[in-house]
Parts: sequence; C-alpha cells; structure tokens
Amino acid sequence: MANLSNVYFDLISQRRRGLFSDLVRAMLAVASVPYAAAIVLRNAYYDLYPRASARPKTPVISIGNITTGGTGKTPMTAELARRLIERGRSVAILLRGYKGKPATYDGSRADSRVEKWSSHSDEALVLKRRCPKAIILVDPDRVASAERAAEQGAEVILLDDGFQHRRLARDLDIVLVDATNPFGHGHILPRGLLREPASSLRRAGLVVITRSNEIDSASRGLLLGTLRRVSGNKPILEAVHRQRGFVDERGRTVEIADPGAVQAVVFAGIANFESFRRGVEKLGVRVLAAYQYPDHHAYSNEEIAGLQDLAADLEANAVLTTEKDAVKLVGRWDENAVRLLVVQLEIEFDAEGDRILDQAIDRAVRPA
Repeated sequence: MANLSNVYFDLISQRRRGLFSDLVRAMLAVASVPYAAAIVLRNAYYDLYPRASARPKTPVISIGNITTGGTGKTPMTAELARRLIERGRSVAILLRGYKGKPATYDGSRADSRVEKWSSHSDEALVLKRRCPKAIILVDPDRVASAERAAEQGAEVILLDDGFQHRRLARDLDIVLVDATNPFGHGHILPRGLLREPASSLRRAGLVVITRSNEIDSASRGLLLGTLRRVSGNKPILEAVHRQRGFVDERGRTVEIADPGAVQAVVFAGIANFESFRRGVEKLGVRVLAAYQYPDHHAYSNEEIAGLQDLAADLEANAVLTTEKDAVKLVGRWDENAVRLLVVQLEIEFDAEGDRILDQAIDRAVRPA
C-alpha cells in the first residue's frame, strides 16, 4: 500500500517520466474533470443560497485546507482549543473521522463506540489527549454533531477539516496551506492534490502558511504574493511546526537530555512523512532507518513486531513515531523491546501572528 501511494505521488509530481507516466497523468486529468465540475457546482449552490447552510446558535470556527494531506490541522485545532479554554470557553471539537462513526467523549463519560476511535479516528484520540477539557465528537453528519455539542454545553465549536463542509455555517474559516506543497502540484484530484481550486481561498477569513520555515525566503515571498492574489488579500499568517520533545505512547513526558545520543528507527503513517523525518533530524537524532506507511495506517501485530526486531538488529536505542500513530499502539508495544518515543509537535506563530489570530478568534466568538 505504501509503495502504491509513493508511485501515485511520483506520478502527479512528475518525478516519474516517460510515455507510460504521461499517459497515466492524462487519464488522471480526465478523471479530474467531473470532480472539479461537481465542486464548482456545489460551491455555486452554497454561494447563491446561503440559507442552505445550517447556522447553530453556537459560534463555529472551521479549520481546513484546500489540498489533501497533512497541513497541520490537528495541532492547529489543539492550539485554538487551548486559546479558547484559556478564555474560559467550553469548547467542542467536531471531526468527521476516518471511516468514522458517531462517538462522544466529554472527559467525564465515554459511549461504547469510543473504543473504535483507535481504528477510525486517530485525530480524535490525539485531540482528546491534548485537549482533555474539550468535548470531542466524531460524526460524519456535522450538523447533527453541532446540535449535540450545543446540548452538551459547548460555547464554541471547532470544526476540524471543515472548509469543504458547507452544510454547517461558520463564523470564521481558517485555511491552512502547507508551504512545502501549497497547491497540490497545481491540479484538482486525482491529477493533483487540490480538493478545490485555489481561488476558493476567497472564502477564508484567515490563511495560515504552515511549515513556513521549511522553504527559503525567495520561495516564501513568491508564495505570499500568490496567496494574496488568489485569496483577495485575506490576512495571511506564517506558522512553524515545533518539535518540542518526547513522550511515551501514553503521553507521559520522557526526558531526553541529549537528542544527539538517540539512534532511532523512525516510522509514521502520515501524509507529510518527509517533514516529520526532517524535523526529527533537526532535533539531532540519528536516523538509522525510516519507514513510511499510508496515512491513517492500522498497524498489524506483525508490523509492530517487525519494527521492534529491526530496531534490535540495528542496535537502535529508540523507535520514534508521531502522536497520531502512537495512540494506536497503546498497550501493544512490547515493554521489553526498544523503547517507543513519540515526538510532540506544536504549531507556533510570531508575535504579530498571535495578535491577528487572537483578534480573529475574539471577533468570531463575540456575542452578536
């Protein structure tokens, strides 16, 4: 599966050359036409008929993107929840879930479906760990989920991955753009990674460039200019992903005095694996081997045992992964194997970005 995914990305990025690859790209471009037409018609419908969007009594802030893959929505959602909770607000986070089925976790009780989160919504588990005071709701029906959030006392709703979900009206649309691949190779799915045209950024209230420190200043300037043009001069913030330290698979802090002494096998099932790997190396960790799995990968017992055996064979003193992967390994990692470390990732703004973000939040949640 991982190899098939890599072939696809090599094709759409044009790293694969040749007549056969050109033919496949042409076929993908043809397949993009009905998808793009459906997106244009759907957006036109909601633009012409705003009342088609349900508006809950609770303020809604959406966090989304215009491309598939990891732009940093989960750490951004956690950061917004933190800021709102510090303001004394009761927060609910709504997720569709990956193959998700309705489930609720409000910190005091869990319904019977929460146990299925480990296979259906790894983001929900990460957000519950990071935001224990928040109500976490997993439900493909976002309108029904918003109603449940209000019933449970939520004062603000955070809509995770909500930019394309226009059935639910929102008070602020925050759209994340990954600096390392901002426009999904310039094509709509499946020829590229765009979920809708870049011009859709005009609907955004704020545009946030994530991983802005991973491109050079010339590329950053060009990207800023392009985003200002296609978004209609919407406010643009720059953010960086900071890898703060290490925890174990249960979220308990692990003190590492010298990351340079860590020799690790690295693995993850995330969309932007190379960014994760580069960040690990910037910490000073020596990467002995690195394995990329498909996004939202459900690890088998055999795969886990294989990673543990590989780490032992390479004489690694740690195995490193992400929070999203680690929540699926709780209780499954052999305590006698090479220790599993989880890299903590946070999103960070400069002082001006903090100010603009806080002002936008306050405007969105202020009573009408």
